Amino acid sequence: MKGVTSKILIALGIVLILLAILWWAIAVNALVKIPDNLESTSKYEGEFTYYVNPATQEPLPAGEELKLPIAVERNVSSLAEEYDSSKAVVREEVITEVGGMQNPPGGLESVYVLDRRNSENLDDDRAFDFVESNKVNRQGSYYPLLPFDTSNDEVYPVWKGEIGESLDTEYVSEEEKLGVTVYNFKGSATVEDKKEVTAAYVEILGLPAEVTFEELKPQLAALGVDVDGLIALATQVLSPEDLQALNTALQQSILVKYYWAFDVEMSVEPKTGAPVDLYKDIESISMELDTSGLMDIFTILAKYSSDPVLGPALKQLVELQSQIGEMEPSKIFEYDIVQTEDTVKAAIDDAKDAAGKINLVKVYIPWALLIVGALILIIGLLIGGGQAPPQQAEE
Repeated sequence: MKGVTSKILIALGIVLILLAILWWAIAVNALVKIPDNLESTSKYEGEFTYYVNPATQEPLPAGEELKLPIAVERNVSSLAEEYDSSKAVVREEVITEVGGMQNPPGGLESVYVLDRRNSENLDDDRAFDFVESNKVNRQGSYYPLLPFDTSNDEVYPVWKGEIGESLDTEYVSEEEKLGVTVYNFKGSATVEDKKEVTAAYVEILGLPAEVTFEELKPQLAALGVDVDGLIALATQVLSPEDLQALNTALQQSILVKYYWAFDVEMSVEPKTGAPVDLYKDIESISMELDTSGLMDIFTILAKYSSDPVLGPALKQLVELQSQIGEMEPSKIFEYDIVQTEDTVKAAIDDAKDAAGKINLVKVYIPWALLIVGALILIIGLLIGGGQAPPQQAEE
């Protein structure tokens, strides 16, 4: 009877150990993936500063910037009907209120198609930033999640929709927040990095993609250039060919470039890769004129620098040319926000719950199978052991 029991226990122990190995090899990969019931809401508050008049786009004098409260609500949810075994489709909706008014009205919506196992963005026709017509390829970048088991010695490329590209996010520190270990990451870009804002986002913001020379007159006047007076003198002096070239140059639109700058720090729960606290977020947009058209005007007028009528007036233009060459991009607006305490707590609670489920699949179940299987195997071997048969005496 002992022999039968021993064999049964040994077989059962081996089966459980094999199940543990198979669980690690197959079940973990099949079960640890982005769920199809994501639903989280984060809120942020802070200050929004206009450096230009939002109605006219004319610069505001230093010290007279317009400061308004800003409130942001961000909702991330699964589009479960679009999921398959390997791809997650996630929608992000952002509502921003500046001074109590939605800006832009109706908010913004983006869709992300992610690898369910490592949270990387995939190249997929369903992915878009802000408006459905603005299709994007985010292949290989991360957002809105970092990978499962986020590392503290990896640099992660994080997608930035405003500029349509990913930028590196680096580990800063580890700390405890509300009883959960989090990794803090940071990412930044300065105006000097010249990260151009996408045309789609410029349009959403209601900013002009180009300006006319006529629209520049007030700014040039502020720099000490009487444009109308200069043109009146030029018409008296310029040759017909140069006058025609000047008029053509004055009618050309001047392209405007916009640059996005940001300094962002956030906390991530590493087991799930979920951001739980955006504790620093300072972002701004600046503009710069494509001055090549203005240079054409300078070139035409420079021929007449020795003219007794036009020459003295051109001194202002020479000074302006030097100033334009040294001009830095001018800031349009900036916002400084942080995540609200209640939504930080909610995000940490959600991450804690998700991490518990991951630990159940990756740690508790396979280790339980392995330990129980090993114990049963040992018991079976002990039962099947027994004393060695006695030696027969020699005759």
